Amino acid sequence: MGIEDEKDIPTIPLIGTIHRKYGIFINNKMKEYNLSFGQYPLLIRLYKEESSTQQKLATVFQINESTVTRALNKLEEKEYIEKHPDYENKRKNYVKITPKGAKIAEKVMDYDKKWDEICAENLSDEEFEEFKNTLKKIYSAVIKREEK
Repeated sequence: MGIEDEKDIPTIPLIGTIHRKYGIFINNKMKEYNLSFGQYPLLIRLYKEESSTQQKLATVFQINESTVTRALNKLEEKEYIEKHPDYENKRKNYVKITPKGAKIAEKVMDYDKKWDEICAENLSDEEFEEFKNTLKKIYSAVIKREEK
């Protein structure tokens, strides 16, 4: 009997375990590309957007700017991204994916889809869509509460 069989289980042990398992899944997939769980989503986002700011990335992923800066510095060392100063605002950098980074992103960007397939294994398409919609509602409620 696992925790999934417990009647009055709070949400956080379930969410926490899923998140940890996702981190292990991504880290295992990223080893050959010398990427980590924290760098992976930033690279994919930059591939899809082509450029962004460190501040916007921090907001999108709900992590502090210093964490984004450390991850971007590592991506820059690997020549997967480039930072360009904003000449109007000296404290702001634009971040852009390099051709080398784009090649890697193209190879790894389907891992989120593969993870979703694992998560949806025991669900119908409709159930999985409803699950994602419910998570979005919970996410929105948590973010709004934090902003108050």
